[in-house]
Amino acid sequence: MKRVKELCKKYQQVIYTLLAVVAIVGVVYFALHGFNSFIKWATTDVGSVADWAGSIGTILAFIAVIWQQGRQENITRAVHVEESRPRFSITYTPKPQAKTKMLFWGNNRTLSQINTMLNNRNGENYRFINIENISNNVVYDYSIILKYHFYDNSLVRKDYWSSHGLFPRRSIIIVPKFLGTGKDKIGNYIYDELLIKFTTPANEIGFFKMTNVNGNRTDSSFGDSQYYFVRGSHIKRVTAINTDEMIKADSPLCRKLDREFSETTGGTDFGAIGEDGKAY
Repeated sequence: MKRVKELCKKYQQVIYTLLAVVAIVGVVYFALHGFNSFIKWATTDVGSVADWAGSIGTILAFIAVIWQQGRQENITRAVHVEESRPRFSITYTPKPQAKTKMLFWGNNRTLSQINTMLNNRNGENYRFINIENISNNVVYDYSIILKYHFYDNSLVRKDYWSSHGLFPRRSIIIVPKFLGTGKDKIGNYIYDELLIKFTTPANEIGFFKMTNVNGNRTDSSFGDSQYYFVRGSHIKRVTAINTDEMIKADSPLCRKLDREFSETTGGTDFGAIGEDGKAY
């Protein structure tokens, strides 16, 4: 039964078309000849083999045209979905560029604190995490999780930011909770994982995951990255590109990633770097 359901779902367009053709032919016939004429035809005048073969061939040709059109439309939509996917570049900088949007925790951060960090910046104490959209596509909505821990495992943290509207070739700066001074300097932390959940212009949900593969106590320890895209039931024939991976909405991996974001909350505050290098 499960296999039958899968086949019906796969070829539902052909099945619906065939049923529609049969229904239309039936309605037209009954409208023209009535029920008694149909009984007479079905029992005495069903036509020759050639008549039947021609009629069936015409119907099948009609179905084939509709199926091919639907298939081409699915392919066109799939190509649009795949071409609408963004790409991210993760870099680290002690000096964010002017006009760059900043995301930080409103409860623990103020613009005054940010400017103090900017004035006292150096590569050892603090380097901001820069996320750039290196594609030609807009990212509609996005949420970010950064996981990291203290070098002696005395403290484990998970920071969260959420915003929308990351335009092509534009960057955002995320500011973690730690202050970058004294023992709280960046060299004492080990980044474990960076997760981004985003929505593409084609309304596709995707995840970007970057992990620490070597355990180094530097911000350059992020190495392995992976894109996951949720397979939508409304768009068929969408495929993964290069090393991307398609996942089902009900798969364990998709549920795990969704749970990460649904269970992590926090207030995101916003700022921007001015031409003078200060946060506003």
